[in-house]
Amino acid sequence: MPQVSERPPPYSREWPSCPPPLQTDVGHRAWAFQCAFENTREIVRYSVLQTFKAWQGDWALKGQNISRGDLQQAYSQAPEDLKQAVEWQVKWDSPVVMVSDHSRRWHEYVRRREAGTHEDILSVHKFEQEYDAASPATQRAVQLTVSAWTSYNGPARLEPPERDRLASVIEDASPSLKLALCFVLKMGLDLPYQRMQTIDEKKASIQQVVAQHRARVPAWDVRGKAAGLW
Repeated sequence: MPQVSERPPPYSREWPSCPPPLQTDVGHRAWAFQCAFENTREIVRYSVLQTFKAWQGDWALKGQNISRGDLQQAYSQAPEDLKQAVEWQVKWDSPVVMVSDHSRRWHEYVRRREAGTHEDILSVHKFEQEYDAASPATQRAVQLTVSAWTSYNGPARLEPPERDRLASVIEDASPSLKLALCFVLKMGLDLPYQRMQTIDEKKASIQQVVAQHRARVPAWDVRGKAAGLW
């Protein structure tokens, strides 16, 4: 159970009690998020507010400081990938300032691997669902991976498939190509891959980045306490 101090930290003193009131011009999801936010550790609250400010994608409040009192408004205006990034931190009690969708995907990849729940290869149905929800750049990278992979590994080069042919290509693909396509899709990558060695190197890089993020937390916590942030 995450612990919350009796005294709210300086950045979140606007609300005297929890749960916060539902603001009339936001949806229930924004209110539910703030309720979850109020019940997480203060260092996670801080990382969530910093994620809103540091997010690199374009959105209405880009680069602005978000206070606790503005949280529901900020959340309701955030793009879906930013919503998922801050939800992830609260759900998994993980303080990390995320700057893009890649941050969330990479931390989720490592979390699942450590928990033994990661799937290297998705079912065709699940693959299509995630493909349809992916960015245009990632969709294109998936299509181009089909061509690049088969050109490099054989047995015959395939053209980048259109959406209506994607399921049949996945069903007929070799295990290594299926793994490559699922990796590009789940990591939200925007470049095609053609070699397993390159994928293994990318996995190692992701593990290293996440480990570096985690290693910063203890010192970050000390500095935050010393500064009176929590």
